[in-house]
Amino acid sequence: MRIAITGVTGSIGTQTLEVLEFLKTKNFDFELVGISAGSNVKKMIEIIKKWNPEYAAIENAELEEFNGTKILTGKDSTLEMLEKSKPDFVLVATGGAIGIKHTLKAIEVSKRIGLANKESIVCGGNMLLEYAKQNNTEIIPVDSEHSALFQLKLGDFKPSKIIITASGGALRDWPVEKLNEVTVNDVLNHPVWSMGKRITVDSATMVNKGLEVIEAYHLFNLEKENIDVLINRNSHIHAIVGYPDGVMKFHYGVPSMTIPIAYSITYPQRIYEYNYPDLTLEPIKFEKVDYNRYPALKLAFDILGNQKLQIVYNAADEIAVQLFLERKIKYTEIYKLIYQAIDKFINENAKIGDFNDLISIDKEVKNFVKGRVL
Repeated sequence: MRIAITGVTGSIGTQTLEVLEFLKTKNFDFELVGISAGSNVKKMIEIIKKWNPEYAAIENAELEEFNGTKILTGKDSTLEMLEKSKPDFVLVATGGAIGIKHTLKAIEVSKRIGLANKESIVCGGNMLLEYAKQNNTEIIPVDSEHSALFQLKLGDFKPSKIIITASGGALRDWPVEKLNEVTVNDVLNHPVWSMGKRITVDSATMVNKGLEVIEAYHLFNLEKENIDVLINRNSHIHAIVGYPDGVMKFHYGVPSMTIPIAYSITYPQRIYEYNYPDLTLEPIKFEKVDYNRYPALKLAFDILGNQKLQIVYNAADEIAVQLFLERKIKYTEIYKLIYQAIDKFINENAKIGDFNDLISIDKEVKNFVKGRVL
């Protein structure tokens, strides 16, 4: 299997390399043929030294070759890397809307995608899934919740209900009236998961769960009323599926992204090994979501199925989180900016005829949000 990884220096990309390191010990037949990074040249060079892929891509670098690896540079270098490396499997771990282009190219050149880029399905919706079908490319979700749903659904007829779980994020026990006082460090101190900065902030606001609800809606072809979210604080229950006869199946496992990453690579086999959770440590407990604390999740349900507004929701959040991390807005202003963007674009007459339209709307929304603050 020829493997390529986009966003290799990020959290998911780094953990993918950990998985590949383990798979080596099991004699899993693969070759890492291509990698891409955003701007972390130093870390990418370290990866090249260790893995020696055929191609590496980064937007800005002066190197053309290192240690036998051809280094591609420029705005579209990741697309060029995917084209030239000819992978069988691509782990799309690029963050942000730029990852949509990487997913589309991966669909064109590979047989299977491990999809960790939420924006691809949130913005592309059924258009993207149909494009994958036309190209005979298999998409396996890497999000822990969607990987859990994918595994729970195997071999069964369509469930009548799915429940996606959430940890509640770093601010789950803060008084709602004090949320406007939280700092960036408060938000990034996640109680369960080790993730990138944006997704950690999105976990606190539950925008992340809103994006996952949208993904699940498209991936599993369900009606809005058959999707629900519950809080499971220790994140051992990743998802639940329910059937008409009242039976519910839980996906239980230690919260580690290496598990769904490995599953996407080796499916239908389970080659990766990890510790079993201790079932006696704490009870399985669920809590309802308080929409006063997490209004962004309620907003995601409100716009579910409206592709244009799904693009707006994601784009507005991407910029709002960036502004929060740069300490230019308060935590509570993240939701306000997303809501304002939805309110602005809800009546805009934007047609989505192809994937270029997705990118155009994304840029327009981001410029609008920046203009509200800068």
